[in-house]
Amino acid sequence: MHHDDIMEGLLGSGMVPDVESFGGIERVLEQGVVYGASVYADEFVELVLPYRGTRQDAVDGFLANVLSVIARGPELDTIADRLLSLNFDDGPAGTKVFRQFLAIAGDRGRPVPLRNAALKGALALARDDAGRLTRLEADLIDTEVDDDSTYIAHAARIAGILSAKKGNPALAQFLVTMAEIQGAEDQVRFELGLLSLQRAIEASDTDTVIENLRMAMSDFDRAASLRESRYDARLFKNSIGLLLGFHERTVPTAFAETVASLEQDAFAYTEYSLAGRPNPILGAIASQIAALVSLSRNLVALIERAAEDVWLDAINVIERHLLVAYEANRSIFAGASAHGVDCVIRPKLETRVFGNRDHLKHLTAWFRLHSEKFDADLTRDLKEAIERVYRGDESFPPDAGSTYPLEPALLGRVRATDVAASDQLLDEVAGNMATLIKDRTSVAVIDMLERVAASLSAVPDYKRPKASIDFNTLVLSLGIFLEQKLDSSIEQDRFSAYLFQHGDSLPVEKDLQQDFLRHGKSSALPIQDEVKGVAGGRADIRYDNGRHRLTIEVKRELKDASFDSLLEFYGEQTLMYQTTNLKLGVMLVLDLSQHRVTTSHMDTWYETRVGDLMKDGTERGVLIVKVPGRRGTPSAATVAAKKSARKPRKRKAT
Repeated sequence: MHHDDIMEGLLGSGMVPDVESFGGIERVLEQGVVYGASVYADEFVELVLPYRGTRQDAVDGFLANVLSVIARGPELDTIADRLLSLNFDDGPAGTKVFRQFLAIAGDRGRPVPLRNAALKGALALARDDAGRLTRLEADLIDTEVDDDSTYIAHAARIAGILSAKKGNPALAQFLVTMAEIQGAEDQVRFELGLLSLQRAIEASDTDTVIENLRMAMSDFDRAASLRESRYDARLFKNSIGLLLGFHERTVPTAFAETVASLEQDAFAYTEYSLAGRPNPILGAIASQIAALVSLSRNLVALIERAAEDVWLDAINVIERHLLVAYEANRSIFAGASAHGVDCVIRPKLETRVFGNRDHLKHLTAWFRLHSEKFDADLTRDLKEAIERVYRGDESFPPDAGSTYPLEPALLGRVRATDVAASDQLLDEVAGNMATLIKDRTSVAVIDMLERVAASLSAVPDYKRPKASIDFNTLVLSLGIFLEQKLDSSIEQDRFSAYLFQHGDSLPVEKDLQQDFLRHGKSSALPIQDEVKGVAGGRADIRYDNGRHRLTIEVKRELKDASFDSLLEFYGEQTLMYQTTNLKLGVMLVLDLSQHRVTTSHMDTWYETRVGDLMKDGTERGVLIVKVPGRRGTPSAATVAAKKSARKPRKRKAT
């Protein structure tokens, strides 16, 4: 049977193709030229890429053969996206293909989708090769103003990427030249905005930073006005507007609502623009948008918290908001410290935060007790800024505070009052915190509380009111943690990076353990790690509220992470730690059992089991919470869908 007929039959029946359907990997690798001419060339490339780790030379040779004959735009575009994410060692054959791509891109008689795909393929093959990059830049600059507007827009996108990489002023001038081309202007303006944003991030002078941010905002605004679907341009424009407003103290009263709307728009943009397949170019734009939105979120949090007399959750404020915002140019944009947006943000933060002696005491205590968790380079500038304040005002001794970041400010507030006043202050704060929790807890976390409570309602120990309250407190913290991990990205939360690791260097149990410890301690949960002498062993994490102690057993699963399997293999160990306390256990599992193109809803990542779980006639309950690792991004969610939902295509007559 012809190879296209086989592929068509597999895709049409919803089956995932494999190399065995085409005679095995050896046979497939020999047929690069044949498969390159196929209408399913991209599908055949997908078949062989998993073998690249062990047979790189053979697979790269196959890719070069495919690319030497491919003449269909959609398939070439898909393959070019994959090439952009590979370190493609193509050798002399790659040079020939690179020149072929440039010839196709410059041939105005060819279909525009094929020309666009060829230009992207040339970018993938150019990489860091100085000769190829120079040739690609020259071809882009030579694009004529009367060329097809769709091709000009695509050329502008490639020019923007190269200009950001090499800083060639001729490319920037090319974009300026094309800025008035009808049908391409929105993309050209968008690329000019990105270049201005990059110049702002690289600048060290505040006036230069602000000037470039304003230029970027103007170009993004123009791009958004030209095309309704330019969600990316609107997101950049609005985010930069909020950043400038923060600097100029003209932050709108609805700042928090504006940021919330930005987050929704950013998610919608990612889903809209990356709905077809992973796209490295659009993916980079989505990451930049996420970075700006993340910065906006941290700024609104700091605006709210700067007005507070004391920070009752100082660790959370400092680690999740202040450090990120103060070091935004480096921590968010991977630029140089004290450059770019740091010049815009830091002066205002220092006025708002350093002007409060209690906040300064928090920071002093935090540096003494917790800063070692972070790279010293990341915290150096903030530490030096605090020391400058102390040197300028001797009323703030550097050794202020005692053993816990909350103590200095609290003691300063109640030092001249009696015990009753102190208790009243704490009661008021605790009541406010309870209100915040009720108002801000998501529906998914509330559902988790309700489902766990319903399933454990028959367990005798859970029926005791104080015991159920303590257990539910832990469930709430686990629910918020799970929600944060499912929502997180590397750009927004560097502590979640281990969930996106792939290949041989997979994360270990300790990564999940330390992540939850950081989360729990930041919210004042009474937890400890590596507690010895518990049921003859050592507890991974223990929640200890005096009378009731609950152990969280942390596991990593590489094979079968079904709830039944986890209970079978780790259930008894989890429950044994409760030998002398509540007959309720918690298992927290890092699920590495598969590469995840998609991530299912939160309510599928936890379950409870109730019964005679240890076969000793005693009723027990256990909550199992899984945190998915080896994750992809939302934009990768449709990779599998392309194969399963794609309608069979008829093979063209030859």
